[in-house]
Amino acid sequence: MNLCILNSSDTLQSLSRKDRRAQHILEVLKKKAGDRFRAGSTDGLVGWASLESITDERIMLRFIAEHPAPPLRPVRVMLGTVRPIQAARIVKELTTLGVSSIAFFPTELGEKSYTQSNFYVQKEYYMHAQDGAEQAGNPRLPEIGLVWSLKKALEQVEHIEVSAFKAPLQQGDGIQSADGTLSPPCATKIVCHPDCAATPLSHMSLSGTPVILAIGTERGWTEHELEQFLQSGFALCALGDRILKTETAAAVAVSVVLARLGYF
Repeated sequence: MNLCILNSSDTLQSLSRKDRRAQHILEVLKKKAGDRFRAGSTDGLVGWASLESITDERIMLRFIAEHPAPPLRPVRVMLGTVRPIQAARIVKELTTLGVSSIAFFPTELGEKSYTQSNFYVQKEYYMHAQDGAEQAGNPRLPEIGLVWSLKKALEQVEHIEVSAFKAPLQQGDGIQSADGTLSPPCATKIVCHPDCAATPLSHMSLSGTPVILAIGTERGWTEHELEQFLQSGFALCALGDRILKTETAAAVAVSVVLARLGYF
């Protein structure tokens, strides 16, 4: 835990001694009343927390915000539903890398029963996102959700693009033409596919943001799904000639894109 993440930016907050954050503060960091440590709030502020008091049941913290945390990266991930234990690792790693959203959806070749697990139904993914944010030292969490079909997931992508088109442009946004005017930003949409004939992701043009990455389950995409992606303006890309697990593919794809965008 490189940053203790609190649920709000309220100055005074208490945690149950059973809360894993309280246990970490007392048992791992060995903090005592009067000590302080790095902390942040889920609304995006970073600063310090001081341990005000300790009782048998609770600890009391005082949060002092210093500055806003850096924004999340302009990378959104569409992910076929995988086993909950695997999905938990993916959410943690992608949150650590700083993606702005993760949308899970069932695929035609994926196991449909996964969507009934507590991970998806009870939104347990946010617990793992918090783990990733604590590791990264940035309290901002990605938007995460389960969409019930690829069609709905693609409709969300269209909504993102329309929202970007309607938003007022600031200097530095969009693409500047020869006469100095700005055209609206346009998302770069990429679907990863284990096809050696596809263009390697490292060679793809990332001409607009956000970059939207679609990554399937380990059984891949059907021709019908690929057709839907292509009709929605996605470009096919390859992640090399080796067969990767979904969690490996997700981390690799996001890392390559972040490097191309200049974050690494």
